[in-house]
Amino acid sequence: MKYDPMSARHREDLALALCGKATECGFEPVELDRTKEAVYAREVHGTEGRVRVLVYTSAIREGNGSIQVRMKDWDAIRVCAVYRNNAGEERGIYKADARVYRVGQLEEIPERLYQRMREVYGKALSPERCHCGAPKFKSKKGKGYCAELCWKS
Repeated sequence: MKYDPMSARHREDLALALCGKATECGFEPVELDRTKEAVYAREVHGTEGRVRVLVYTSAIREGNGSIQVRMKDWDAIRVCAVYRNNAGEERGIYKADARVYRVGQLEEIPERLYQRMREVYGKALSPERCHCGAPKFKSKKGKGYCAELCWKS
């Protein structure tokens, strides 16, 4: 069935499908101060809790307990990996090459999310490393920088 962003039922069905897919893949809901949307996280194996993959679902929990994705269909679902440095700050180290847009067949959107989660998790398992051992993140210009900012020490 083709996803219709104007349909409240489709928005609810999609929100439930996205949250269900994240949970099915071992992600757990997390509360983040800077967002109202449902966000899911999964720790990357072998990183001692310092690297995790985040899924920003674009689903908003309503006051009555229901959940729906945002009405705008151009608003994408995002998947990224973050690193918690020695100062306790999280820095993005990788994001999916392609966003998951909420367009097309309703059943296909969670499958595209699954592919992006696999992509990001795989990259987070073996990121490019700095000489100090911390992972590197890419600047907007594509240059790699140490997530610990070790050059400042």
